[in-house]
Amino acid sequence: MKAAFIRTHGDPEVIEVGEQPYPTLKAGEVILKVHATGLNRLELYSRAGTRGTKLPDESMPHILGGECSGEIVEIGMGVSHLSVGQRVVVNPHCGRQILGTTRAGSNAEYVASCAENVIPIPDSLSFEQAAGLPTVYLPTWGIIIREGQLQKSETAVVLSSSSGVGTAAIQIIKGVVGADCIAVTSSEEKIGKSLALGADHAINYKTENIKERILEITNGKGADLVVDSTGALFFEDAYASLARGGRFGICGVTAGYQSQIHLGQLFSKQLKLFGTFMGSMEELKNIVHEASKGNISTHIHKLIGLEELKDAHEEMEKSEHFGKFIVSIN
Repeated sequence: MKAAFIRTHGDPEVIEVGEQPYPTLKAGEVILKVHATGLNRLELYSRAGTRGTKLPDESMPHILGGECSGEIVEIGMGVSHLSVGQRVVVNPHCGRQILGTTRAGSNAEYVASCAENVIPIPDSLSFEQAAGLPTVYLPTWGIIIREGQLQKSETAVVLSSSSGVGTAAIQIIKGVVGADCIAVTSSEEKIGKSLALGADHAINYKTENIKERILEITNGKGADLVVDSTGALFFEDAYASLARGGRFGICGVTAGYQSQIHLGQLFSKQLKLFGTFMGSMEELKNIVHEASKGNISTHIHKLIGLEELKDAHEEMEKSEHFGKFIVSIN
């Protein structure tokens, strides 16, 4: 079968497109004919072998690709809730393994996945839209809905609003909750796109002070919730901008692991600081439902083929994108 894979870790040039073996069906798993996959930051780390993703030589060649959508073509022993021919979406976190990181991924014509991580999608939801939902919407849903419990009367801040997580967060805040949204990004072009996506206000962190602008926009109150997938880069200013009783949710550290926290503010303002990592399959069902109603969607930066994956990795590493790269396969 045709697939995008690596023989060794390295820069985007190590990505090859060619023939790889058809996956082996195991008990409790299904095999999908892949129609589309979403490109995420973890796949860049997996390709490079950084942040704990380095594989032993015997695991090479290794097929990249995580979240995906497609059609079930084979069902393993013990699987009773799915059937051949169903249109489905896959959460790439398969037990203790991750598609494209610790086991063969979805940048291929076929992929094997744990059946428990697969749910049906309605005919009204395209494969391209479905493929981009799990990895950005699950952690974002956890921050905004489950842990942050954002209310319609509140204000939420989205750091790095041009990322896949950022575009998902804007849409949950506006399309599901209906709260006010402040987007933080790096250019006037991305500010325009954030506002067009639904954000009520936008801050250019390269030319404006994040804390001062948030306090100005909220008339001195501060933010009720911050959605952060970047880590250290904006943490101190965004944390200091929280209102009394504010919540700060982290689901990524793309721009640094370590920062300082003002413990006095934590207890005196009764703040809540927490992290989310993906989410439950029930939450993914809710996300698919909201997408099928048109309340949220995958904001596609570019639709590409497997042969263009190398260029997409390079562009994503430069953070020049707005939204997600979706790979169309079958």
